Amino acid sequence: MMTPARLATLTFAVVALGCAQRLPGPYLVPPVDNDPYLQRMEPEGNVRLRPEVCRSVPENAPDERKLDESSLVAFLERQGFKTSTERARADLVYVDVRSAEDEPVRLRVAILDDAEAAGQNLHRALLEHGPGAWGFHRSNLAVLATVGAARQAVIFAGRTKLACWGVFTIADKSESFVIPGGYMEF
Repeated sequence: MMTPARLATLTFAVVALGCAQRLPGPYLVPPVDNDPYLQRMEPEGNVRLRPEVCRSVPENAPDERKLDESSLVAFLERQGFKTSTERARADLVYVDVRSAEDEPVRLRVAILDDAEAAGQNLHRALLEHGPGAWGFHRSNLAVLATVGAARQAVIFAGRTKLACWGVFTIADKSESFVIPGGYMEF
């Protein structure tokens, strides 16, 4: 039997997935020629992650365990990225992600009670930060990234495989959009 919390999470995911069926303004760019991360689905022109982006990631099944920042850090380090953490509060950690060729990207990791709270927290944070805000949520973690161009978000999410690890979401002017094709929670 489906609990009310599970039904609410499913409803949120379906609504968010439904929003992803159209291109959100200028911040989610259509795929470029030979895009390694995104593909346009014809005939509607919807955008999704290419299946090969997540093919080698075993962690893209729904996760119901209670997680903390160490789950995210371990995933990133398995992908070859260096990380450092800074605890702001018991329920909030900053994770800096580095590669050899790029500037560090700071992720704000909120540790919440459950997946429903994580999804809602990320949605609110994205709308508060506005266009160019993006992040992920997985189980009870809501991960907000540094605001930037949507193309940069897609490249980072694809290169780090975070789009396969958590529900990848980008904000537009007044909505947040899930980019389908990677990790999804129901």
